[in-house]
Amino acid sequence: MPGRTDPIPDPVSDRISAHARVLGADAGTLAECAARLRRIADRLRSHDAAPPWLYAVLDGHITACVVASADLADASGRLEEYAAAARRHGSRRPAPPAGAC
Repeated sequence: MPGRTDPIPDPVSDRISAHARVLGADAGTLAECAARLRRIADRLRSHDAAPPWLYAVLDGHITACVVASADLADASGRLEEYAAAARRHGSRRPAPPAGAC
């Protein structure tokens, strides 16, 4: 139909979207990990059950999980945008999204 703007199915963009979904799921897993570590740290603090250095280690891992989760969520979103652009442009390679390196 002339003027149709629906995306055209494309195996390459479908694979890109699949990778984006995996990254999004991994971002969620890391966010859950950070929440679990926070609960563990809170329990240990409330029972005075661990040496002080352990809290610094836990805080470092919590921070790493939060940062990695945010980075993966951002990458997931950018890959989805890239896949959508690939669908719009067919087999031609789309321009990278704004702000991409």
